[in-house]
Amino acid sequence: MPPRTPPPGQLDIPLVWEHGQERPPADREEPARAPIRPTSFGATWRLWLSALADVGILMLFAASGWGVAAAVGTGLAGPQLVLAGLAGLETASVVAVGCLWGWRATPGMLVVGVCFARPIPWGRVCRLWMCWLLSLLVAGVPLLLRRRGESVAESLAGGALSFRSLPEGA
Repeated sequence: MPPRTPPPGQLDIPLVWEHGQERPPADREEPARAPIRPTSFGATWRLWLSALADVGILMLFAASGWGVAAAVGTGLAGPQLVLAGLAGLETASVVAVGCLWGWRATPGMLVVGVCFARPIPWGRVCRLWMCWLLSLLVAGVPLLLRRRGESVAESLAGGALSFRSLPEGA
């Protein structure tokens, strides 16, 4: 059987392994850039904005818990509404821990465009979120404190902050 020839115009583009290296190595693209390291004031400011965004997100989840409780029964007592709000906060915590573990940022940090430069292990994620949640009671100020050029949030996460949105699309 004779070899089959491709139709004209098909596969007229040379394949990578069919030709030698045409560009010198100096013309190649550079690897991905390192995370942008902001100034101390910029880092503190954006971290505080992300804490405020997290407060708003937590309030939204608590209000949605109250909304679900109101839709289920309009004659709920006070303790039942408290439990509904806590259920909303629990849902927000699950979402935030998932964001910290998967995208290296809380939902508020994702809104502001801040993330940690490296992935965070599961144990550190849980510890960081508990401290983050407790610090939100005082507007996130304890996590903003800096010591030796590193914020408390960075030391809890075990990595530096990056102000580049996640290019990988996470």
